[in-house]
Amino acid sequence: MTDRSLRASAAAIAIAGAAVAAYLTWSHFADTSVVCVVAEGCETVQESAYAELAGVPVALLGLVSYLAVLALVAWDVPLARLGAAALALVGLVFGLFLLAVQLFVIDALCTWCVVNDAAVGPLLALVTALRLRPA
Repeated sequence: MTDRSLRASAAAIAIAGAAVAAYLTWSHFADTSVVCVVAEGCETVQESAYAELAGVPVALLGLVSYLAVLALVAWDVPLARLGAAALALVGLVFGLFLLAVQLFVIDALCTWCVVNDAAVGPLLALVTALRLRPA
């Protein structure tokens, strides 16, 4: 893959992740129910104590992170590539933690949350591939 195609793929995943995180963030602040298309645990997860970290909605943290990765991929200098990979790695670890919490603590799954968390893995692979290439 060329740098351009790696960056375009990473940008597409970051935009998709940001869209899901934006929807969840909007739902949080609008105090509305999310549309749960597959499972029935979306509201349970969204209303749990784990939906916020230090008073900040986890979805908002995801939105900011995806937008930061998008900006770093667009900037495309060695430091930006490192930053994008670091953010994606933190996002993957945090997403795995949140998935474990959904499965074993809350005992409910939010489809949107799982989709959002699943996007981080391929994003990490793409930005890591970029990081390992010379700018």
